[in-house]
Amino acid sequence: MTMDGLATRTQLLDIARSIVVHEGTTDFSLREVARRAGLSPAAVYRHFASKEALLDEVCAIGFQKLCMYLLGATSAKTPRARLDASGDAYLRFALENPEDYRAIFMTPSRGKKPGSPGEAFQLLMDAKVLKRGDVMEVSVSIWAHVHGLASLRLSGHLAEAGSDAQFKSFYRQSVDKLVSSFEVNTVHKQRGIS
Repeated sequence: MTMDGLATRTQLLDIARSIVVHEGTTDFSLREVARRAGLSPAAVYRHFASKEALLDEVCAIGFQKLCMYLLGATSAKTPRARLDASGDAYLRFALENPEDYRAIFMTPSRGKKPGSPGEAFQLLMDAKVLKRGDVMEVSVSIWAHVHGLASLRLSGHLAEAGSDAQFKSFYRQSVDKLVSSFEVNTVHKQRGIS
């Protein structure tokens, strides 16, 4: 791809991301992306095979950023500490990248978003950090909790929790209570003890 082609592709992604974030995906069209870019609709097809392909790419860029945040959590010393660090990284990503967060998680799913939290939670069960049980139930419960808190914060519904620092403390306490209900040994309340 030429430099001009790369610049056009980047411009189209930026415009698509802006539309998704500010207007959602209900009326999203390649024609509108082309209009805002000052291109013909046919020109968009030189870079993306379909509307779905463009939307998938917008989400994939956001997921790549999220993965970079989550990667840092892997250096924590214990499985529980890694779980806590992952939850913290998830919130940090949401607060620092609200547009990407909304594009990934707050638009209708087309069933092609990568990743499943189930494998990570299965590993936590195998490591005897979390009680044996239905991995889907545990993973969805924890994911729904952290996602719900982050989404409510971004939408302004939890503004009364105070500053971002105060909200992070509230978030950590709330997530810790939920995760503790799934822990094998709930006697140890300090993070990092397995």
